[in-house]
Amino acid sequence: MSRDFLKTLMNCSEKAANIARKCRADEHLLALLVEEKSADEANPRFIKDFKTLADVLIQETIRYEVGKLFPEMVGNINGEESATFTNTLGESVTIAIGENAQETAACLEKVLNQNKLAAELLAEEVHREVEYIGSGPTMPMAPSDLNYNKIGIWIDPIDATAEYIAGETVFTNFPGITSTGLDCVTILLGVFSIQNGYPLAGIINQPFGEKIGENKYASKVYWGVSLGSFSANNIPPPAPLPKKIAVLSGSENPEVVERIKSLGYEIAVTAGAGHKALKVILGEANLYLLSKSSTFKWDTCAPQAILQSLGAGIFDFKKSIKTERLQPIMYDQKAIRCNLGGLVAVRDLKLGMEVLKVLAAD
Repeated sequence: MSRDFLKTLMNCSEKAANIARKCRADEHLLALLVEEKSADEANPRFIKDFKTLADVLIQETIRYEVGKLFPEMVGNINGEESATFTNTLGESVTIAIGENAQETAACLEKVLNQNKLAAELLAEEVHREVEYIGSGPTMPMAPSDLNYNKIGIWIDPIDATAEYIAGETVFTNFPGITSTGLDCVTILLGVFSIQNGYPLAGIINQPFGEKIGENKYASKVYWGVSLGSFSANNIPPPAPLPKKIAVLSGSENPEVVERIKSLGYEIAVTAGAGHKALKVILGEANLYLLSKSSTFKWDTCAPQAILQSLGAGIFDFKKSIKTERLQPIMYDQKAIRCNLGGLVAVRDLKLGMEVLKVLAAD
């Protein structure tokens, strides 16, 4: 197997998408896989937050696949989820990817209350050889001198888990932007420098991005690389927007919302941090702003790297207001995982500064 780092990550994102689709295809199976998160794991923004076996299985599969080819990175692969899952009998099981499908299925059976068929189906997806071949520009090879001891990965195995579970789509009044539904679900893989904390590469996979049949979907995958002076991505040129659009969370501070509106923005409320950032990346929205500390490094690393490849970025909301300049979010796997300062994501840096000035005003 080729030791092509970026291609490995791309293939991992598609394997993750296959697992997500497999888990979502059968409502009975999905019901077996849902576990309510404990109080100390739950995101305080939500009344209920969920961890699914799909989350954990995807995260550990990516960890296993990358670690197999790049063993020097094993300690630097970070994810949202704990690898421990509790089945309906109250038994705690740590999800571990085996050397073959039989070993992995044996572990999954314990989570699935001895549901041998389900465990085998999922293990088959984990160990299936996957090569993603998309249309558009080809992702470049990583530089031959890249020091894998000095880079890390943030994984969000399924962003917008509630939408993944519910699956009900609600449309906004804005083209290309849904409020809730499977379109909001993303798999996020972000690469960052351990030395300086900057994002280096990002992949956003929408496992339900294209409907190809009854309950059948194909991925839409977006990527960006920003390594020193070299930048590349597969983001198509955006169509001009007839009006300024900001994508926000429904829990955003009302005063912040009103100040954004005062700049002529129309507001689209939609789910998923990765999904909202993707709307800005694709030019379907001008601004994604969150004044609260309710996103994490795994939410922002991948989209920030893609935006950087476009000459834009995701910035620390509070720090940028305080310093009166756009301050990028930085990544350190040993530091606080939460983006405490909130965030501002823009493709147009001038718009970002304009928004910050209005929000900083007394």
